[in-house]
Amino acid sequence: MDDIIASLLTRNLLEVFGERDPARRRRAIADLFAGDVVFADPHGRATGHAALDRQVEALLARAPGWSFRVAGPVQAVQEAGRLAWGFGPPGEAPRVTGLDVILVREGKIAALYTFLDPATDPAAGADARRIGQASPRPPSPRQERARGSIA
Repeated sequence: MDDIIASLLTRNLLEVFGERDPARRRRAIADLFAGDVVFADPHGRATGHAALDRQVEALLARAPGWSFRVAGPVQAVQEAGRLAWGFGPPGEAPRVTGLDVILVREGKIAALYTFLDPATDPAAGADARRIGQASPRPPSPRQERARGSIA
């Protein structure tokens, strides 16, 4: 089962979320996902192949030229797995990072949960907001006082 989960996670990242050709992406969605798949991220929830495809299309439209890359090994437990990833312009450090968690049913992804890491690089904040990631929290008054910004 670990090999199946590793393949599903990696193919999802590269062949679904990383695929800009709609026909190829839809074929990959049909191959990898259960018909009633649930996709959830910090911005909402989508159910089914068509809804998942719309979410991916919208994300890729907000980040032209950017690509996904694997950022760590797949970890699997029973019918679940996770994979860390980065997203940004090719040849540059990722501007956005996160983690995909899947639940597998009958060899297909039944649920995909995407977690976005907080932006730690201020320069990446605008890019992260553009593609839908939450911006970093502003410093607390205590942190501002420690830096000498406020009395």
